[in-house]
Amino acid sequence: MVKNSGARLKVQFWGVRGSIPSPPDSVELERRLRSILKMVHNRQFVDEESIEIFIDNLPKEQRYFVGGNTACVHVQIADKHLIFDAGSGIRKLGESLMHSEFSEGKGTAHIFISHTHWDHISGFPFFQPAYVSGNRVLLYGVHNGLEQRFNSQQEDEYYPVSLSAMGANIEFVQLRKDETIDLDGVKITNKMLNHPGGSFGYRVEFNGRSLVYATDSEYTNMTKTKIDSYLQFFKNADVVIFDGQFTEDELVEKENWGHSTLIHGIDFAHEANVRHLILFHHDPSYSDEKLHEMIKEGRKYVKKNGFNKKLKISLAIEGIELTI
Repeated sequence: MVKNSGARLKVQFWGVRGSIPSPPDSVELERRLRSILKMVHNRQFVDEESIEIFIDNLPKEQRYFVGGNTACVHVQIADKHLIFDAGSGIRKLGESLMHSEFSEGKGTAHIFISHTHWDHISGFPFFQPAYVSGNRVLLYGVHNGLEQRFNSQQEDEYYPVSLSAMGANIEFVQLRKDETIDLDGVKITNKMLNHPGGSFGYRVEFNGRSLVYATDSEYTNMTKTKIDSYLQFFKNADVVIFDGQFTEDELVEKENWGHSTLIHGIDFAHEANVRHLILFHHDPSYSDEKLHEMIKEGRKYVKKNGFNKKLKISLAIEGIELTI
């Protein structure tokens, strides 16, 4: 069993964008500075402490950049590290883990891969714990040939260090579709989603708490049976991390691209009694301002349709932590 049976799920976002990394640029910085300077107009700061207090109380949309790294979410349950996808965000996660047992070659990382499109695996060659002898890195996936896919991206045509040259003990675990595995009391179930090339979501359950990671999926032209299967996957989840890359208008233009909208996520969350819906896999062309506006529109949609007012809707932001 997990060493601390009363442990909760600590969730942190390390990569939240889709398709390709898109770091904030000077235009985004200037927009942020203008907004903050308006807030400090005629305000006096008497010392360093007053400045720190002001910064600490800034709203999230001013204090944090949403972030430009691609998909990577870390879930820690006591001493167990679950990582969902290995996009570019896993590099910074690896740096953080190197301040723990991973620096001594005593760490174990369980990495669950939704699919092997670039934005979900390109960060793995930069994951520092995988270079430390003694560490265990287990890569789980439902796709056949997962090991070959990871090997291929580290062939010398693309990257100077091969997978076999990384110092950690790297293992590939083949999952069956819809399988539930048990990692010392932590149950992880996969679910096939609708995405070109195939993608899989994961539901984590531990000690009466649950989280669903469901990125890269499109929910159009579905039968009632298919809709019901997704509702069952999301049912009563404390948190659902949901791919809402497109707006409703864009979804019409980009049908069959394999992504969804926040509105679809809200509808599912309402029907499945989800407590907290988190918008994820942000379009690389979207500004932070647009993403925050999408959340506001989503909350208006909830109110307009008389949905459960207790449903929390938020934006996945790099560095943000939550506890379930």
